[in-house]
Amino acid sequence: MNNIEDSLIKFCDIETQVRDHINTHRYQKVLISELDNWSQICSSLDTLGDTGLALKSYFESDFPAEAGLSYIYTYGLLQALFIQQDAMNHLSEAFDVPYELSDELKSIRAVRNASIGHPTKNRVKTTTYFNHISRSSMSKDGFTLARFYDEGESEFIDVDLKKIVETQLIGINTAYALITDKLRDIDEQHRAKFMEKPLADILHSTMGYMFEKVGQAIYSPSSSNVSFGLSMLESIEEAYMNFKSALQERNELPDHTQYDLDEYFHGIQRMKAYLTSSSVNDFSEADARIYLFYLQKTHKNFESLAREIDENYVGK
Repeated sequence: MNNIEDSLIKFCDIETQVRDHINTHRYQKVLISELDNWSQICSSLDTLGDTGLALKSYFESDFPAEAGLSYIYTYGLLQALFIQQDAMNHLSEAFDVPYELSDELKSIRAVRNASIGHPTKNRVKTTTYFNHISRSSMSKDGFTLARFYDEGESEFIDVDLKKIVETQLIGINTAYALITDKLRDIDEQHRAKFMEKPLADILHSTMGYMFEKVGQAIYSPSSSNVSFGLSMLESIEEAYMNFKSALQERNELPDHTQYDLDEYFHGIQRMKAYLTSSSVNDFSEADARIYLFYLQKTHKNFESLAREIDENYVGK
């Protein structure tokens, strides 16, 4: 059992790595752009996880003494192995990773087909077999498959379920690892492209000085102060336009961040209108101070977001 337990732990670890990748916004946005392929990824991942649970429960549970349930357990295990292979094939296909059944995995499919898939008329190449599981031989570890063919010929095959599952998990984990290798390469290439261009440099430290000058234009609205404060506000706006573009380029602009930026740009526009026109009747100096406070406070939130994203690009 130790080999199966270890393989199932590895199986779950790899599944987590794949899920972490596809649930990262910068990659999920690209994957969801092809909805059918995205659905194939989700269906295949869920099915792989489900079959992993089925294998785990089979070996952790007591094998039923009642004959009918014994068949259900045996049928279920073999079918789970069959489904798991198909799910890995389709997951690999969705990620454009080559996948080919090894001879060992093909033999597992052959056992499934002969035992529970098409036992009553199991055609293999030019020979037709008529099979059944020997009821008296059934146990948690396996069973004997009786096969009859060619007008009286027969054979009896001992099926070792523990060995079959061990073999299957080795093959499935190998294929799973090829997918994570590709996703890791994609992630490394993406981060390498941007790690030398940190977002924090766009929202640079001198922006604090810019906000001060905008405030001076509000508190001491001389012609020179207003003119300089307006130019500083336009520089802030330009920095945030660059910040937004950089987020888009990295695929790091989820809907909630887009919403926050839209609000921020609205605040900047209202401040620009106040500094450029004396006829803004619905916007007082008190309003301008409140808006400036909002812009400065929210700027700190965006600075934190920039640092958080930057750390993700260099921290692995």
